Amino acid sequence: ERKPVLQSVLSLYSHTMSSTSTYKNDGTGRLHGRVAIVTGSSSGMGRAIALTLAREGAHVLCSDLKPEAAQHGFEEDKHIPTHEVITNNGGVSAFQKCDMGKTDEVWNLIDFAVTVGQFLPSRNYKLLTLNQKFQKLDILVNNAGLWLPLRDFVEETDEMWDSMMGINGKGCATSMRQAIKQFLKQPVDPKSGCRGRIVNISSSAGIVAIRREATYAASKAAVSMLTRNVALDHAKDQININAVCPGVVRTAMASTNFRDPKIIGEMQKGTPWPRLGEPQDIANVVLFLLSDEAQWVTGQNIAVDGGFTVGIPL
Repeated sequence: ERKPVLQSVLSLYSHTMSSTSTYKNDGTGRLHGRVAIVTGSSSGMGRAIALTLAREGAHVLCSDLKPEAAQHGFEEDKHIPTHEVITNNGGVSAFQKCDMGKTDEVWNLIDFAVTVGQFLPSRNYKLLTLNQKFQKLDILVNNAGLWLPLRDFVEETDEMWDSMMGINGKGCATSMRQAIKQFLKQPVDPKSGCRGRIVNISSSAGIVAIRREATYAASKAAVSMLTRNVALDHAKDQININAVCPGVVRTAMASTNFRDPKIIGEMQKGTPWPRLGEPQDIANVVLFLLSDEAQWVTGQNIAVDGGFTVGIPL
């Protein structure tokens, strides 16, 4: 028997991780000292991913249209920008604005990550020292994306198609290409066994058809296939490239759905697991794919969806 809508919504709020969880700043983190870019990091899944990587010792360059979290999101600490949450907990982080629909800003983001030291205020001296010494990039998480409220395909416009394909598809491809160019300048790291790692955030909508999401689904299917093809091209270079395909996750971008009991009920019907998703569910799998335990994993699209893509629960 499925939970009533209200009970299920309340259970969502109990499945969160505090931003004040332990930060491993003593060298014991799984990503200690690695330089990571996380796009779309101000809210939702991107924020959870950035914080999770920082807890494991990564030096995180947060990127989004603005540093402030979306105020219609669900984070308890959304009044504090992601990079400040990290630095307030002793981690190393900075913010760089990037619109993934603008190629020059994507290029600048990758360049900024490699030479970030010269741009940082003195309080981020640890990141300045890191980049002056190493001049490298280890991790790219392509999380930024555009989703528009549900509508039939005939109601969508060319402008919507261009926007979603431009940000979700081309933006992802451009950032991957620029990151790989940097990776190829770097030797294989003897500890990680690779030159660099990329995780793209695709969607379960890129795996199975979902009503009233035609253009979004097409853009995410592009991300999923791009992940496989680019991984095939660059496996020889020891660059890991994988994707995570989230199911129904409670974020600011999907907040219109999560504030509508009728839509919540429909989302529950399509999700076999007894609850819907939280950003931390996605961040946990991203962390694995970026860790040394995943050294021999590449070209995979991993559904993290409570069984959404398995089949229809009757």
